[in-house]
Amino acid sequence: MFHRSLSNPAVRILIPFISLFLIFGTFILFGWTKIDPTDYDPDDIIRQEERDILFISNVVNEKSPIEKPFGLAVDSKGAIYTGSSDGNIYKIKTDGQTELFAKTSGRVLGIVFDGKENLVACVSGLGLAFYDPKGNENVLLREDSEGNPLINLYGLDIGSDGTVYFTEVSRKFSYEDSYLEELESRPNGRILSYDPRTQEVKTVLEDLYHPTGISLSSSEDFLVFGEKYRHRVSRFWLKGKKEGKDQFLITHLPGSPALISSDSQRNFWIALSSPRHIAIDKIQNFPILKRGIAALPFFFKPIEGELAYILSMNEEGDISLSLMDNTSDKLGSITSALQYGSGILLAGFSTQKVWKWKFETLEMFF
Repeated sequence: MFHRSLSNPAVRILIPFISLFLIFGTFILFGWTKIDPTDYDPDDIIRQEERDILFISNVVNEKSPIEKPFGLAVDSKGAIYTGSSDGNIYKIKTDGQTELFAKTSGRVLGIVFDGKENLVACVSGLGLAFYDPKGNENVLLREDSEGNPLINLYGLDIGSDGTVYFTEVSRKFSYEDSYLEELESRPNGRILSYDPRTQEVKTVLEDLYHPTGISLSSSEDFLVFGEKYRHRVSRFWLKGKKEGKDQFLITHLPGSPALISSDSQRNFWIALSSPRHIAIDKIQNFPILKRGIAALPFFFKPIEGELAYILSMNEEGDISLSLMDNTSDKLGSITSALQYGSGILLAGFSTQKVWKWKFETLEMFF
């Protein structure tokens, strides 16, 4: 009987479809509770009068072992440091030569030098760590005050008193599963502080939507932070009459904020590393559909696009520069922008390169 059924052309056509249905049905059944999605209305994109001249950038590390550079920091002698996806931190000397600075116990994201020439880093999978001038790793923090592991750290900045402010993008999903955060649309992230003198850990601000980059103001009375899956940058007051309050500074961004740095001119430099997921924006009001997508195997996850886009914002929240590489795509995704001499250093996450864009480029075109 079974063999007779197989001889029927219609049955032979249906079997593969039924098999696929059963396979996907099994994945959805067991992954149905992977996220607890809610619905929300994404904001519309508001353009910032972008200038498409970022492609006129020079490579800093022509030949080097750096893979997917992320954060950027510069020491007192002008050498550039960046984390690599191979788990190492590399040093690019002023002559352009690259050398291994430190081997880490995770994936280095945000990095900042403290006042003692130690490189402090958010290390995904590990916690908060610092690397002395010889590249020796010392773990500052693995857990919060309640014993919860801090393995999803992203960006940081350090106050003049040594206090480290840093972001935890999610208390639920890993760095690799961050797309689930966008589908769930719930505030699983927070900002914390660490005082190395007392070793005290505090929660500064919680219920954030995948907080990424963070930077202190020049007077350290407030900090600025990005939320990747709300496509916005906000301010949180640490001192003064507004202490404990937060406010949106830039919303309706065309991409996802990555790391944020500040310069000597009281400006913040904000990198947007990926364009918005237009398809996901369209399904944010359909929690059941989002739950089904999250339940599918990992290789069906939404792929982030590439975006080379940086913003310069003053401490009042006004945009002074909006630059992008939309013409050539040679810079790939930019995860970090840091003022350096007469220009801006850029970490090209998908090009294996660190770039420098010079301010004189503006004079060439405008």
